[in-house]
Amino acid sequence: MTKYLLALLGALLWVVSLAQSQPKGFNDFAPDWSPDGTKIVFVSDRDGNSEIYLLTLAPTTDLKRLTTHPGSDLRPRFSPDGQKIAFYSSRDGNYEIYIMNADGSGVTRVTQNVATDWDPAWTPDGKIVFESFRDGWPDLYLVDPLTGMTERLTQDDWREAFPAWSPRNDKIVFSSYREGSWDLYAMRPNGLVRQKLTNSDGIYWYPTWSRDGRFLAFEAVRGDESDIARLDANGQNFTWLTRDIYRDSYPSFSLDGKRIVYTSVRQGYQRLVIKDVLP
Repeated sequence: MTKYLLALLGALLWVVSLAQSQPKGFNDFAPDWSPDGTKIVFVSDRDGNSEIYLLTLAPTTDLKRLTTHPGSDLRPRFSPDGQKIAFYSSRDGNYEIYIMNADGSGVTRVTQNVATDWDPAWTPDGKIVFESFRDGWPDLYLVDPLTGMTERLTQDDWREAFPAWSPRNDKIVFSSYREGSWDLYAMRPNGLVRQKLTNSDGIYWYPTWSRDGRFLAFEAVRGDESDIARLDANGQNFTWLTRDIYRDSYPSFSLDGKRIVYTSVRQGYQRLVIKDVLP
């Protein structure tokens, strides 16, 4: 099984690099850190197709391929207890939401619709919020993976995308273009009482929560630059977490909130990077 190395760059930045036998022309992207902090799940096309892989960080570093299918498997997300992984896939002809056990077994289709369902995120009680085009316009929906029962959370003329449910179960943060730019918004779990969190001069999307619900990290695109930024849960205290020449995206917090893993385009390919963000 392929082994990973963590190469230290200075005191703050760790780039997840491959063994020398691995071909270089591939992409690793869309990582999610496990709730216990010992694993990272992500997407890679290293075997010729977008599949899901699991990187174990402790007690030893190890890499395991979790899915093997001609369809594209994308955006894996750990459940709050770390026992399940949600993702979306084209394996049945169009993009639907799936779940599997954390070891890759027991793949189960959760949504059943001819429209596109994508970008899943877990709620604290084990349900899944996702974006769907099923009613003619992209809105947010909530599905119970045990029963398949689905609830529509938003219904308006604007796209709500990339949902992230707070660990404190008090709000959903998402990205929307409703005021002429891609900004972050928050709303109650019932879809009501919406609050604009950012006023971007570019594109703010792919929000993710710290495990304690105190912070939001997200991708901030300005012109040709793409970096990772952080906000307090109430939208205050904007802070840059990366400012470099690379395109950085898909952040995910470590268990203690002191590090993030994210995707960074380096030498023409997407790679995973782990960076310290708090002392």
